[in-house]
Amino acid sequence: MKHTRIPAVAAVLFLLMASPLWARGGQEKEQEAAPAAPAVQQEQQAGDELSREEMVARVNGRGISREEFNDVVETNIYRFEMHNDQTFPQDRRGQLERQVLDGLITRTVLETEAEAQGITVSDEQLGETLAQFRSQFPDDDSYRAALEKQGFSEKLFEAEVLRQIAIETLINTRAFEGLTVDEATAREFYDAHPEYFERPEQVAARHILLATDEGADTDELRARLGQIRQQLLEGADFGALAREYSDCPSSAQGGDLGAFGRGQMVPAFEEAAFALEAGELSEIVETQFGLHLVQVTERIPGRVIAFTDVRPEIEEFLLEDLQNEAARTYVTSLREAARVEEFIEID
Repeated sequence: MKHTRIPAVAAVLFLLMASPLWARGGQEKEQEAAPAAPAVQQEQQAGDELSREEMVARVNGRGISREEFNDVVETNIYRFEMHNDQTFPQDRRGQLERQVLDGLITRTVLETEAEAQGITVSDEQLGETLAQFRSQFPDDDSYRAALEKQGFSEKLFEAEVLRQIAIETLINTRAFEGLTVDEATAREFYDAHPEYFERPEQVAARHILLATDEGADTDELRARLGQIRQQLLEGADFGALAREYSDCPSSAQGGDLGAFGRGQMVPAFEEAAFALEAGELSEIVETQFGLHLVQVTERIPGRVIAFTDVRPEIEEFLLEDLQNEAARTYVTSLREAARVEEFIEID
């Protein structure tokens, strides 16, 4: 069983078609606000002061500006065209605009609820999150370039991160309270899905490959590999000969391919490997890559992983499912209770 962990807030925003953190787009706008006000608060104040003509929607009294809406739409179109190397289809623009507007409305619903609940973000929390993101880049210039590519200044990105931390805190503290997975539930999942915990038979093997490039004399290569095989039968070191003669990148590891199951190698190679006992050397095996000598170093029997060995993983998997569903339900309830006015028509 394999499960990719998604932070709860990211899962919620994605499922509800909210615009991603990096899709904010546009240029940073100077705000008329007190110097001590955080960047997010400045943006919130500006949103509260928008005229109706400047808004695409109003949520719980807070406006969503046409400028921000247009920025996010154009940023998503730009990213689509960059990633797909084609012009964004205009017949899909209405669908994109609907998704963007829904996302901005959902974000604002969560943002205003976080404020109502008195949720604040400490400088330490913000600093740790920014440091974690910055650590993905080799230097500050690369970090700034990545932000700029997505339409962010550092200041605006920090404001968006601050907003997202507040929203995630809201979800974690209000939607997830009391959620647990007990042993009986985990056991029920284990018993119902035995296929997730089966580990088929594997072999660990190493090989020496003489590649049959176009124009190569196959008979000559076969004779040379036969000589190598004879040296191995006489006690020569397999790893040393693989490093010296093999044309496979695995030669750097002495020809070691690690462990693999059926269906992972080309048929002729797989058939030869699974026919060998541990320590046994194959005859010359021919595949589309060339001529091989295969030696199995270990046979690993098929097995079923015991419940006790995977119980923590199952509990984590099921808890994340519960959290995602709880977050989805919570956000939907906030959205339904919110005062939402839309001021644009989308085709």
